[in-house]
Amino acid sequence: MAKFIIPLIVIIIAGLVVIPQTLFVVDETQMAIVTRFGEFKRDHRTPGLQVKTPFAEQVTLFDKRLLRVDVAPASLLTSDKRNLVIDSYARYLIIDPLIFYKNLRNEASADARVGDIVNAQLRQEVARDLQTEVISETREDIMDRVTADSNRISIPRGDVLRDYDGLRDPYISVRLDDDPNDEIRSRLATDAELELLVANANPPELDDFTVTYQASIRKALGIVIVDVRIKRADFPPDIETSVFSRMEAERERIASGLRAEGAQRDSEIRAEVDRQVKIILETAEGRSALLIGEAEEEAIAILAESLKKNPDFYSFRRSLEAYRVFLDSQTTVILDPDSDLLKFLSDPNGGS
Repeated sequence: MAKFIIPLIVIIIAGLVVIPQTLFVVDETQMAIVTRFGEFKRDHRTPGLQVKTPFAEQVTLFDKRLLRVDVAPASLLTSDKRNLVIDSYARYLIIDPLIFYKNLRNEASADARVGDIVNAQLRQEVARDLQTEVISETREDIMDRVTADSNRISIPRGDVLRDYDGLRDPYISVRLDDDPNDEIRSRLATDAELELLVANANPPELDDFTVTYQASIRKALGIVIVDVRIKRADFPPDIETSVFSRMEAERERIASGLRAEGAQRDSEIRAEVDRQVKIILETAEGRSALLIGEAEEEAIAILAESLKKNPDFYSFRRSLEAYRVFLDSQTTVILDPDSDLLKFLSDPNGGS
């Protein structure tokens, strides 16, 4: 019975190690993606117990509930050249976990990116509105426009042609503005104007317009901004303080964007390097084990072949090695005269 205890203990320990690496639970408030050495394999959007390859595959969980971002307060200039310090928040949903993981990695990066997007759209929208409109009942309409604009991000034309199905992709919108510095909002390009832009990046007919290509953040980042709201809009104590706050908020927005992009690039590089290291190490270990096995197999084969050719010589050589160990001037050995160990001492032919 005792001989079964050790194997049983080994099996239990192995189970305790392997089972958590094999099974994982997706909560009803979560969705998950499974990667193998940084490469996407599958996603799980329904709750339940799921299985993955132990040690080789990793699971990243995302919250599929409505998430909230408290946007950093910013000093914004209205169309009537008045400053307002606006404190706002946004709520968003993760729609596509794979796109979210590739572009934002985690909720902290997503919060920073959403905050940057909302602040930029707030700045553009407030610049077109009067101070009284921002702090009055018309704020609801302003927030609806900011929410809609926040769900689009500007991208280069090259990215549109590379990553999307051209200018007519449903996730792409093309907007024209005859003067980006005025208070009139840009408009969507007509079908005729789209045809011109498909054929030529700079058609002469649109020389008087600034062309902006925008992509839905659902397709670009895997999220949807559901709502943007202003918590507080304060009047600054004086012009100097308001100008300083506005400059500080702008620099913070740029710095946050750079930090978020740097963190994303850092995570991508580290994941790729870790994947390559694991592949190299596992390949080397597999090759090493194979070579050792082949060498041991060849050594055993050589030994067996040698024994087959002259087993008496092998017995004689092993006896000499034994004599070298115990026959010296300091050792007294008492053996039976018929002992096999002494057969070559009493008879050079080993009794044959």
